[in-house]
Amino acid sequence: MLLRSPFVMSKEILEAAASKAYRMPYDGSEEMYCVVPSAPLVKGTLLTWMKAGASLITVLEAAEPYLGDPVEVAKGFKNELLESAWIEHRQWVSFDLVNRDVPKKQAYAVLAKLVSELLDARCAGIYLPKENQFTIQDRAAAAEHLGRLAR
Repeated sequence: MLLRSPFVMSKEILEAAASKAYRMPYDGSEEMYCVVPSAPLVKGTLLTWMKAGASLITVLEAAEPYLGDPVEVAKGFKNELLESAWIEHRQWVSFDLVNRDVPKKQAYAVLAKLVSELLDARCAGIYLPKENQFTIQDRAAAAEHLGRLAR
């Protein structure tokens, strides 16, 4: 997620989103469904571990633009809307499934459910580095895009 403005993915925010996404309580009653923040890795970078049943997810937040200067990176876009959305972002959050033995569609399905619950006006877009796909944020468009990846 490329974010226009600061949005710390606190333990409480991630628990609420995960509870909705996976339809399980994230209240400590189920050890296979939990959120575990860690200490900052470096200044401006936070790592959180999440458990969603058998899935282990990392949430990495960085208080800086993704891939460096947004204006320089956006020069490669042919679509003005994508270029504008990329230039607008000020920080990013990545969601990664640690389980390496999971098929790609299943991995995207797990992550898409969570990310869809976190979309709001702060999100400029969703970028999938392995797919080299960037979708501008409009809650419906981004949720639809994530849903297609999960199918």
